[in-house]
Amino acid sequence: MRDLRFQLPPLNSLVAFEAAARHLSFTKAGQELRVSREAVSRQIRLLEDHLGAKLFLRLYRALELTREGEEFYLSVRQSLRGVARAAEGIRGAKATKRIAITATVAIASYWLTPRLPRFRDGNPQVELRVNVSDEPLRSMKQTYDVGLRYGDRPEQWPGVAARKLFEVDSFPLCTPAYLAARAPITCPADFLDHTLLNLDGAPHSGEDWSWWLEQAGLPPSPRLRLLGFDNYSNVIQAALDSQGIAIGFGGIVDALLRDGALLRPLDLAFSKGGAVYLTLPQGERSRPEVAAFVDWVTREAAGMAGPEKNPSRGDGS
Repeated sequence: MRDLRFQLPPLNSLVAFEAAARHLSFTKAGQELRVSREAVSRQIRLLEDHLGAKLFLRLYRALELTREGEEFYLSVRQSLRGVARAAEGIRGAKATKRIAITATVAIASYWLTPRLPRFRDGNPQVELRVNVSDEPLRSMKQTYDVGLRYGDRPEQWPGVAARKLFEVDSFPLCTPAYLAARAPITCPADFLDHTLLNLDGAPHSGEDWSWWLEQAGLPPSPRLRLLGFDNYSNVIQAALDSQGIAIGFGGIVDALLRDGALLRPLDLAFSKGGAVYLTLPQGERSRPEVAAFVDWVTREAAGMAGPEKNPSRGDGS
Protein backbone atom coordinates (compact mmCIF):
# COMPACT_ATOMS: atom_id res chain seq x y z
CA MET A 1 0.00 0.00 0.00
CA ARG A 2 3.02 2.26 0.48
CA ASP A 3 3.67 2.20 -3.28
CA LEU A 4 0.09 3.19 -4.03
CA ARG A 5 0.30 6.14 -1.64
CA PHE A 6 3.35 7.49 -3.44
CA GLN A 7 1.94 6.82 -6.91
CA LEU A 8 -1.31 8.70 -6.37
CA PRO A 9 -1.43 12.48 -6.84
CA PRO A 10 -2.59 14.59 -3.87
CA LEU A 11 -6.35 14.21 -3.40
CA ASN A 12 -6.92 17.97 -3.22
CA SER A 13 -5.29 18.43 -6.60
CA LEU A 14 -7.55 15.75 -8.13
CA VAL A 15 -10.69 17.42 -6.74
CA ALA A 16 -9.53 20.81 -8.03
CA PHE A 17 -8.70 19.33 -11.44
CA GLU A 18 -12.11 17.63 -11.78
CA ALA A 19 -13.94 20.90 -11.05
CA ALA A 20 -11.68 22.98 -13.33
CA ALA A 21 -11.99 20.47 -16.19
CA ARG A 22 -15.77 20.32 -15.83
CA HIS A 23 -16.16 24.11 -15.85
CA LEU A 24 -13.11 24.84 -18.04
CA SER A 25 -12.55 27.70 -15.61
CA PHE A 26 -10.31 28.07 -12.55
CA THR A 27 -12.58 30.86 -11.31
CA LYS A 28 -15.77 28.78 -11.43
CA ALA A 29 -13.97 25.80 -9.93
CA GLY A 30 -12.81 28.01 -7.06
CA GLN A 31 -16.34 29.28 -6.50
CA GLU A 32 -17.65 25.72 -6.34
CA LEU A 33 -14.89 24.58 -3.98
CA ARG A 34 -15.02 27.84 -1.98
CA VAL A 35 -11.37 28.64 -2.53
CA SER A 36 -9.63 31.31 -4.57
CA ARG A 37 -8.85 31.04 -8.26
CA GLU A 38 -5.16 31.14 -7.35
CA ALA A 39 -5.59 28.18 -4.98
CA VAL A 40 -7.09 26.13 -7.81
CA SER A 41 -4.29 27.17 -10.14
CA ARG A 42 -1.68 26.09 -7.57
CA GLN A 43 -3.31 22.67 -7.22
CA ILE A 44 -3.33 22.23 -11.00
CA ARG A 45 0.36 23.11 -11.23
CA LEU A 46 1.09 20.66 -8.44
CA LEU A 47 -0.80 17.94 -10.31
CA GLU A 48 0.91 18.72 -13.62
CA ASP A 49 4.30 18.57 -11.90
CA HIS A 50 3.38 15.22 -10.37
CA LEU A 51 2.29 13.81 -13.75
CA GLY A 52 5.00 15.49 -15.80
CA ALA A 53 2.42 16.62 -18.37
CA LYS A 54 0.33 19.68 -19.17
CA LEU A 55 -3.37 19.15 -18.54
CA PHE A 56 -4.67 22.53 -19.70
CA LEU A 57 -3.94 24.96 -22.51
CA ARG A 58 -4.12 28.38 -20.86
CA LEU A 59 -5.51 30.64 -23.55
CA TYR A 60 -6.54 34.29 -23.34
CA ARG A 61 -9.52 34.28 -20.96
CA ALA A 62 -10.15 30.61 -21.71
CA LEU A 63 -9.04 27.11 -20.82
CA GLU A 64 -8.86 24.00 -22.96
CA LEU A 65 -7.96 20.49 -21.94
CA THR A 66 -4.97 18.95 -23.65
CA ARG A 67 -5.29 15.43 -25.05
CA GLU A 68 -3.72 14.11 -21.86
CA GLY A 69 -6.07 16.30 -19.85
CA GLU A 70 -9.16 14.95 -21.62
CA GLU A 71 -8.12 11.35 -20.96
CA PHE A 72 -7.18 12.07 -17.36
CA TYR A 73 -10.45 13.94 -16.72
CA LEU A 74 -12.57 10.96 -17.74
CA SER A 75 -10.61 8.68 -15.41
CA VAL A 76 -10.59 11.12 -12.49
CA ARG A 77 -14.27 11.94 -12.82
CA GLN A 78 -15.27 8.27 -12.91
CA SER A 79 -12.98 7.38 -9.99
CA LEU A 80 -14.00 10.25 -7.71
CA ARG A 81 -17.69 9.66 -8.36
CA GLY A 82 -17.20 5.96 -7.65
CA VAL A 83 -15.63 6.79 -4.28
CA ALA A 84 -18.40 9.31 -3.55
CA ARG A 85 -21.10 6.77 -4.39
CA ALA A 86 -19.47 4.09 -2.27
CA ALA A 87 -19.24 6.48 0.69
CA GLU A 88 -22.83 7.55 0.19
CA GLY A 89 -23.89 3.91 0.03
CA ILE A 90 -22.27 3.22 3.40
CA ARG A 91 -23.74 6.35 4.98
CA GLY A 92 -27.19 5.68 3.62
CA ALA A 93 -27.34 1.90 3.93
CA LYS A 94 -30.32 2.14 6.26
CA ALA A 95 -31.80 5.25 4.70
CA THR A 96 -34.54 5.55 2.11
CA LYS A 97 -33.52 4.24 -1.31
CA ARG A 98 -33.23 7.25 -3.57
CA ILE A 99 -32.70 7.70 -7.32
CA ALA A 100 -31.52 11.02 -8.72
CA ILE A 101 -32.79 11.46 -12.28
CA THR A 102 -31.99 14.19 -14.75
CA ALA A 103 -34.14 14.74 -17.85
CA THR A 104 -34.63 17.52 -20.36
CA VAL A 105 -37.70 19.73 -20.10
CA ALA A 106 -39.49 18.04 -23.00
CA ILE A 107 -38.72 14.48 -21.91
CA ALA A 108 -39.48 15.10 -18.24
CA SER A 109 -42.71 17.00 -18.85
CA TYR A 110 -44.35 14.90 -21.54
CA TRP A 111 -42.74 11.46 -21.45
CA LEU A 112 -41.33 10.65 -18.01
CA THR A 113 -43.62 12.39 -15.51
CA PRO A 114 -46.91 10.94 -16.82
CA ARG A 115 -45.40 7.44 -16.53
CA LEU A 116 -43.87 7.75 -13.06
CA PRO A 117 -46.98 6.55 -11.16
CA ARG A 118 -46.50 3.13 -12.76
CA PHE A 119 -42.96 2.84 -11.43
CA ARG A 120 -43.91 4.17 -7.99
CA ASP A 121 -46.81 1.72 -7.68
CA GLY A 122 -44.38 -1.17 -8.08
CA ASN A 123 -41.55 0.41 -6.07
CA PRO A 124 -43.13 2.36 -3.20
CA GLN A 125 -39.92 2.20 -1.14
CA VAL A 126 -37.88 4.14 -3.73
CA GLU A 127 -37.69 7.93 -3.51
CA LEU A 128 -37.33 9.68 -6.86
CA ARG A 129 -35.74 13.10 -7.31
CA VAL A 130 -36.05 14.52 -10.83
CA ASN A 131 -33.83 17.36 -12.00
CA VAL A 132 -35.45 18.99 -15.05
CA SER A 133 -32.83 20.74 -17.15
CA ASP A 134 -31.57 21.08 -20.72
CA GLU A 135 -28.07 21.59 -19.32
CA PRO A 136 -25.41 19.37 -20.91
CA LEU A 137 -24.51 16.38 -18.75
CA ARG A 138 -20.86 17.37 -18.64
CA SER A 139 -21.55 20.73 -17.00
CA MET A 140 -24.02 19.49 -14.39
CA LYS A 141 -22.87 20.33 -10.85
CA GLN A 142 -25.01 17.78 -9.06
CA THR A 143 -24.50 14.05 -9.39
CA TYR A 144 -27.20 11.85 -10.90
CA ASP A 145 -27.99 8.17 -11.16
CA VAL A 146 -29.97 8.07 -14.42
CA GLY A 147 -30.17 10.60 -17.24
CA LEU A 148 -32.63 11.02 -20.11
CA ARG A 149 -31.27 13.15 -22.91
CA TYR A 150 -31.91 13.86 -26.59
CA GLY A 151 -29.02 13.45 -29.01
CA ASP A 152 -27.85 11.98 -32.30
CA ARG A 153 -25.15 9.58 -31.09
CA PRO A 154 -24.00 8.07 -27.79
CA GLU A 155 -20.44 9.34 -28.34
CA GLN A 156 -21.57 12.88 -27.55
CA TRP A 157 -21.55 11.91 -23.86
CA PRO A 158 -17.94 10.75 -23.20
CA GLY A 159 -17.43 8.66 -20.10
CA VAL A 160 -21.15 7.84 -19.91
CA ALA A 161 -22.97 4.64 -20.85
CA ALA A 162 -25.76 5.60 -23.27
CA ARG A 163 -28.61 3.44 -24.56
CA LYS A 164 -31.02 4.51 -27.32
CA LEU A 165 -34.66 4.33 -26.17
CA PHE A 166 -36.59 5.63 -29.18
CA GLU A 167 -36.07 7.78 -32.26
CA VAL A 168 -37.62 11.23 -32.58
CA ASP A 169 -39.05 13.08 -35.56
CA SER A 170 -40.51 16.60 -35.69
CA PHE A 171 -43.91 17.75 -36.95
CA PRO A 172 -46.37 20.64 -36.49
CA LEU A 173 -49.20 20.36 -33.97
CA CYS A 174 -51.97 22.59 -32.65
CA THR A 175 -55.40 22.36 -31.04
CA PRO A 176 -58.51 21.43 -33.05
CA ALA A 177 -60.00 24.80 -31.99
CA TYR A 178 -57.05 26.74 -33.38
CA LEU A 179 -57.23 24.94 -36.72
CA ALA A 180 -61.00 25.34 -37.01
CA ALA A 181 -60.87 29.10 -36.44
CA ARG A 182 -58.09 29.96 -38.89
CA ALA A 183 -56.96 29.55 -42.46
CA PRO A 184 -56.77 25.91 -43.59
CA ILE A 185 -53.41 24.18 -43.91
CA THR A 186 -52.99 22.00 -46.98
CA CYS A 187 -49.26 22.49 -47.72
CA PRO A 188 -46.15 23.70 -45.89
CA ALA A 189 -46.40 27.21 -47.35
CA ASP A 190 -49.68 27.70 -45.48
CA PHE A 191 -47.76 27.80 -42.16
CA LEU A 192 -46.49 31.24 -43.14
CA ASP A 193 -50.01 32.57 -42.52
CA HIS A 194 -50.06 31.30 -38.92
CA THR A 195 -48.42 32.08 -35.58
CA LEU A 196 -45.57 29.64 -35.13
CA LEU A 197 -44.59 28.75 -31.57
CA ASN A 198 -40.82 28.42 -31.52
CA LEU A 199 -38.39 26.78 -29.08
CA ASP A 200 -35.67 29.43 -28.87
CA GLY A 201 -32.05 29.19 -27.81
CA ALA A 202 -28.81 27.92 -29.29
CA PRO A 203 -29.26 24.29 -28.10
CA HIS A 204 -32.51 24.06 -30.10
CA SER A 205 -31.65 26.14 -33.19
CA GLY A 206 -30.93 23.07 -35.28
CA GLU A 207 -34.53 21.83 -35.10
CA ASP A 208 -36.69 24.94 -34.84
CA TRP A 209 -39.30 26.31 -37.24
CA SER A 210 -36.67 27.73 -39.63
CA TRP A 211 -35.10 24.27 -39.92
CA TRP A 212 -38.46 22.51 -40.31
CA LEU A 213 -39.71 24.83 -43.07
CA GLU A 214 -36.39 24.51 -44.88
CA GLN A 215 -36.79 20.72 -44.79
CA ALA A 216 -40.26 21.21 -46.26
CA GLY A 217 -38.71 23.00 -49.23
CA LEU A 218 -39.46 26.61 -48.29
CA PRO A 219 -36.74 29.27 -48.58
CA PRO A 220 -36.10 31.63 -45.63
CA SER A 221 -39.01 34.06 -45.40
CA PRO A 222 -39.49 37.42 -43.67
CA ARG A 223 -43.17 36.47 -43.31
CA LEU A 224 -42.55 34.16 -40.35
CA ARG A 225 -44.77 35.09 -37.41
CA LEU A 226 -42.88 33.62 -34.47
CA LEU A 227 -43.76 33.51 -30.79
CA GLY A 228 -40.66 32.18 -29.05
CA PHE A 229 -39.98 30.57 -25.68
CA ASP A 230 -36.78 29.10 -24.25
CA ASN A 231 -38.68 26.31 -22.47
CA TYR A 232 -40.56 23.53 -24.25
CA SER A 233 -43.28 23.41 -21.59
CA ASN A 234 -44.16 27.01 -22.45
CA VAL A 235 -44.25 26.16 -26.15
CA ILE A 236 -46.69 23.30 -25.58
CA GLN A 237 -48.79 25.30 -23.13
CA ALA A 238 -49.15 28.09 -25.70
CA ALA A 239 -50.22 25.46 -28.25
CA LEU A 240 -52.78 24.04 -25.79
CA ASP A 241 -54.07 27.60 -25.30
CA SER A 242 -54.61 27.85 -29.09
CA GLN A 243 -52.04 30.61 -29.45
CA GLY A 244 -50.38 29.06 -32.48
CA ILE A 245 -48.72 25.99 -33.99
CA ALA A 246 -45.81 24.25 -32.24
CA ILE A 247 -43.30 21.68 -33.37
CA GLY A 248 -43.99 18.35 -31.71
CA PHE A 249 -41.41 15.69 -31.01
CA GLY A 250 -42.53 12.19 -31.95
CA GLY A 251 -42.57 9.75 -29.07
CA ILE A 252 -42.56 12.59 -26.53
CA VAL A 253 -45.90 14.31 -27.23
CA ASP A 254 -47.78 11.17 -28.31
CA ALA A 255 -50.12 11.22 -25.28
CA LEU A 256 -51.33 14.74 -26.20
CA LEU A 257 -52.17 13.46 -29.68
CA ARG A 258 -53.88 10.30 -28.44
CA ASP A 259 -56.23 12.16 -26.10
CA GLY A 260 -57.10 14.73 -28.79
CA ALA A 261 -55.70 17.74 -26.94
CA LEU A 262 -53.51 18.42 -29.98
CA LEU A 263 -53.51 17.27 -33.58
CA ARG A 264 -51.23 17.35 -36.58
CA PRO A 265 -52.58 19.90 -39.09
CA LEU A 266 -50.39 18.44 -41.83
CA ASP A 267 -49.14 14.85 -41.85
CA LEU A 268 -45.54 15.71 -42.61
CA ALA A 269 -42.53 15.01 -40.38
CA PHE A 270 -38.77 15.37 -40.60
CA SER A 271 -35.88 14.00 -38.57
CA LYS A 272 -32.21 14.78 -38.04
CA GLY A 273 -31.60 11.26 -36.79
CA GLY A 274 -31.97 12.20 -33.13
CA ALA A 275 -33.24 9.93 -30.39
CA VAL A 276 -33.95 9.84 -26.68
CA TYR A 277 -31.14 8.11 -24.80
CA LEU A 278 -30.89 6.68 -21.33
CA THR A 279 -27.52 7.65 -19.85
CA LEU A 280 -25.72 6.18 -16.87
CA PRO A 281 -22.53 7.28 -15.13
CA GLN A 282 -20.30 4.23 -15.10
CA GLY A 283 -21.24 1.79 -12.34
CA GLU A 284 -24.63 3.27 -11.44
CA ARG A 285 -26.64 0.23 -12.49
CA SER A 286 -25.01 -1.83 -9.72
CA ARG A 287 -27.47 -0.40 -7.18
CA PRO A 288 -30.63 -2.55 -7.17
CA GLU A 289 -33.06 0.38 -7.21
CA VAL A 290 -31.22 2.01 -10.13
CA ALA A 291 -31.21 -1.28 -12.03
CA ALA A 292 -34.97 -1.59 -11.42
CA PHE A 293 -35.58 1.94 -12.72
CA VAL A 294 -33.41 1.38 -15.80
CA ASP A 295 -35.27 -1.84 -16.62
CA TRP A 296 -38.61 -0.06 -16.15
CA VAL A 297 -37.67 2.87 -18.40
CA THR A 298 -36.44 0.45 -21.06
CA ARG A 299 -39.72 -1.50 -20.95
CA GLU A 300 -41.75 1.72 -21.15
CA ALA A 301 -39.86 2.80 -24.25
CA ALA A 302 -40.12 -0.63 -25.85
CA GLY A 303 -43.89 -0.68 -25.24
CA MET A 304 -44.58 2.62 -26.99
CA ALA A 305 -46.94 2.63 -29.96
CA GLY A 306 -45.73 3.60 -33.40
CA PRO A 307 -45.72 7.19 -34.69
CA GLU A 308 -49.00 9.00 -34.19
CA LYS A 309 -50.96 9.64 -37.35
CA ASN A 310 -53.45 12.42 -37.84
CA PRO A 311 -57.08 11.25 -37.65
CA SER A 312 -58.48 14.60 -36.51
CA ARG A 313 -58.42 16.85 -39.56
CA GLY A 314 -61.32 15.12 -41.29
CA ASP A 315 -60.46 16.43 -44.78
CA GLY A 316 -58.65 13.39 -46.14
CA SER A 317 -55.24 15.09 -46.11
